Amino acid sequence: MKPSAANQPLAIIVPAYKGDFLAKALATLAQQTDQRFNLYVCDDASPDDIGAIARAALGSRPYVFKRFEKNLGGTALARHWDRCVALTGEPWVWVFSDDDLLDENCVAAFHELIAAEPDAADVLRFDAWIIDAADKIIGLHALSRDRETWLEFAYGLLMGWRRSFMQQIIFRRAAYDRAGGFLDQPLGWSTDDAVFIGFGREKPIRRIPGARLRWRSSDKNISPDRSLERRKKTIVAVCQFLQWLQGQLQSPRERLFPDDDLAFRQAMDRYLIEQIMVQGGRPALANLELLKRTRAALGVGSGAALMKHIAAATTSDAFASAGAVAKKIARRQG
Repeated sequence: MKPSAANQPLAIIVPAYKGDFLAKALATLAQQTDQRFNLYVCDDASPDDIGAIARAALGSRPYVFKRFEKNLGGTALARHWDRCVALTGEPWVWVFSDDDLLDENCVAAFHELIAAEPDAADVLRFDAWIIDAADKIIGLHALSRDRETWLEFAYGLLMGWRRSFMQQIIFRRAAYDRAGGFLDQPLGWSTDDAVFIGFGREKPIRRIPGARLRWRSSDKNISPDRSLERRKKTIVAVCQFLQWLQGQLQSPRERLFPDDDLAFRQAMDRYLIEQIMVQGGRPALANLELLKRTRAALGVGSGAALMKHIAAATTSDAFASAGAVAKKIARRQG
């Protein structure tokens, strides 16, 4: 373990498990034009030698290294992030990743914003490019608004207008403490979305201008797992997230517009039905009672309509399975 520099306003945490792109990720931190941050590399019981990779990539750059002997990221991602945050004490926290990259002025852009408006926000976010395994830019993540309330973000998320990922977020520790940490969800589903909603309740969410992340899309970081068990867990996670969000909306709050409750309930139902279609009929049927309770709590739709959506998802899933089998046969014959 190397000591971290003292009295910096920003903690950057790298929860590391995969070693494939870790050296590149750490190098972009070491190359930041503004080094006013403390760096924490947290090894989530990886089979890779995370410590050796960190030493080679960071050289004399101070950092804290912590190896956890029990892997949590694979089963309880929020609790793993919580234990990483517990290592730190800085007023601002950034949970980065082990395979993404940064523009060299990301930290500088953060400091410029908080110097100009120190009390303007509790949650800050970067825009991002999408890169491939060779670091080539192949796309653009949905751009952020310069400023939006947690309600605007939540409604946009439910309607499919917003996308988020943990690596793009810098949050104030006081907001994290006030919320009681990260939302613990199966598969980490929407835990990052809950940061915007739960941590950003008191001040607008702000975009950090002038710098971007480079979010990696590769076969190393995008799970192809379409197993029935994983899809069943996803349905559970979606329902739990919507129940949590409904609780947030029932708390004393401002309004998007007068009497916005129905609009939010309809948007949550749209989000739920979309996920039933994506995950398929079998996972939905396995969680039928949970889905019924969730829709009943939203106060929209009927049981008959729910079964129609599940039937449509089952048919869609059957066609997808048949297509996958046909492709396998074609490859074998080719």
